[in-house]
Amino acid sequence: MKRFILMVQFLTRIPLPVNVKADEEDFLQGVVYFPLVGLLIGMFIVSFYYMGDHLGGTFLAAVMAVTIEVLITGGLHLDGLGDTFDGIYSNRPKDRVLEIMKDSRLGTNGALGIFMTILLKIAFIYSMDRPMVYGVLLLMPVFSRLCLVYGSRFSVYARDSGMGNLYIGKVNNLHLAITVVLTVLISLVNLWALPFLLIGYLFSIFYIKHITDKIGGMTGDTLGALCELSEIVYLLYFLILFYLKRG
Repeated sequence: MKRFILMVQFLTRIPLPVNVKADEEDFLQGVVYFPLVGLLIGMFIVSFYYMGDHLGGTFLAAVMAVTIEVLITGGLHLDGLGDTFDGIYSNRPKDRVLEIMKDSRLGTNGALGIFMTILLKIAFIYSMDRPMVYGVLLLMPVFSRLCLVYGSRFSVYARDSGMGNLYIGKVNNLHLAITVVLTVLISLVNLWALPFLLIGYLFSIFYIKHITDKIGGMTGDTLGALCELSEIVYLLYFLILFYLKRG
């Protein structure tokens, strides 16, 4: 329970009145709770989608769903996305890219990356059929947190130190297996999501290779970007699935 609470505090801004004393080992072992934290986030997303749908229709529902995810996570992964786009697509040498990614200022590439990500999420969610969208949104953050585990397990750390060093290159096969099993159990609420175990893995491996080719490994920022981008791929998968079912 201690490590689950730690992960909730680490990955969200949910105000828990608990002071958890933890070390790096607690953070590492707590990685198996990522899908459960994702499920908690998903519950907020579904709740706000429901409220928006009843207050103003599907467009408001989509906006509220995306907004609550940003608020509940404090924009943690969007921040990583912005830094990643600023650095990776600056066409600079590795050392300069890493410097740019550490800079707290948001550049043009980062702003465009964040804007397009939010816009695509709203558009994809708005385009989905009801009531199936509820099961999709509930599991979206579960699978994106699984992709964080994929990203940590199958990459090396590109820096000498930093927050990403808690997980990148340290997550082992047991952590991954437990995380996958938890994700599968949670996914029983929507069996159509199960293929994303493989789709998310393949996308994560492609993304890891893309980043590693540029800076020699992954960082905390690139993990955050992976989380956000995997949600876009997840929503796109369901849009295609719905289209094929209608056809």
